[in-house]
Amino acid sequence: MKNNSPKHLLERIVLDKQMVDEIEMEMLIRRHIERYALVRQYAFGNVLDVACGVGYGSYLVAKNPDVNFIQGVDADKESVELANENFASDKIKFCCDKIENITGDFDVLLSLETIEHLPEPKILADLANRCNVKEVIVSFPHKKTTHYNPYHLWDIEEADIKFLFKNYECINKIFNGDSTFMHLIMRTKSVNVPKSYLGSLVK
Repeated sequence: MKNNSPKHLLERIVLDKQMVDEIEMEMLIRRHIERYALVRQYAFGNVLDVACGVGYGSYLVAKNPDVNFIQGVDADKESVELANENFASDKIKFCCDKIENITGDFDVLLSLETIEHLPEPKILADLANRCNVKEVIVSFPHKKTTHYNPYHLWDIEEADIKFLFKNYECINKIFNGDSTFMHLIMRTKSVNVPKSYLGSLVK
């Protein structure tokens, strides 16, 4: 069959602006899902998903058989309503509340792409301490974003996380896409953390 494409278009991908915008949006959505798919391997027991949005992340994490229960919390009422409508189950519950009001005991705290939005980031560390959280998984943009994203109040760095979570030790750091992920465990020998990836750290 004869190729009638103009010579200058051979071996080129021809896209218009609408197609590029649609692909970019699809990539953005996939990136949000990938974050939760990446960290769910570290979740176990009772999990607290802070700023859970409409609940798709909590749903993904709940697929891990090591997770017994996941509580999704978000300050936006409409988002929580959508989460309850689409993703709530016996294993997943959602509620509308502020971080400062959350109580209970949890094994794992998930906070993905949230801390840079908080007027006072310290409330996340206070939450972890208050709820006796054994492990914290937090992610944030790995580059400066406050100059173009009006919703980002801070340009978080690894040192900031270590400073805020003084009662925790970072055992794993992952760079994925445009985000940095830090996996923290509580600094106490009294906490039983039956995780094989800790290796010699568990005595």
